[in-house]
Amino acid sequence: MLNVVRQPKRQSGATMVEVLVALFLLAIGLLGALALQNSSQRSNQSAMFSSVAIVLARDMANRINANNNQFSNDDNNLYDNIDTQNFSGSAVECSLDCDQATIKTMDEGIWAQEIRSRLPAGRGMVAIDDNGVHEVTVMWDDQLTGATGADCGGNPEVDLTCVTLEFRL
Repeated sequence: MLNVVRQPKRQSGATMVEVLVALFLLAIGLLGALALQNSSQRSNQSAMFSSVAIVLARDMANRINANNNQFSNDDNNLYDNIDTQNFSGSAVECSLDCDQATIKTMDEGIWAQEIRSRLPAGRGMVAIDDNGVHEVTVMWDDQLTGATGADCGGNPEVDLTCVTLEFRL
């Protein structure tokens, strides 16, 4: 009698399953990397908006200080109640012999143009309390949701993100 040793049949298609599993894992990894890239880009954009807002708030504070230091009859409340949302004109140009009110209007116009051009839904406000503390607030739509609110709350669908700078002359 002849003993015949049978060889087990080789499975066909096993490498195809392995390739599909590898491709699936690669796709999951690439989607994760893409999500991380998207999150990083949003964070960088938010940081840029914050930096621009801080620069614009400091710019207005410097303008207020310069105007008040230039004139001997300091009107410390001259810049009170500025709201760039209500400013519809263009920046007034003043080069020589300008009075304090004209410089204030020029400052407000330049500031309004800068905020509108550099921040989405940008808005700037200046308020002065009874103790002479100036509060310069710059607001913008940080999440690009189309928000146009007037509050600095925590709902990005409605409220804007704010930077506030307080100082006393």
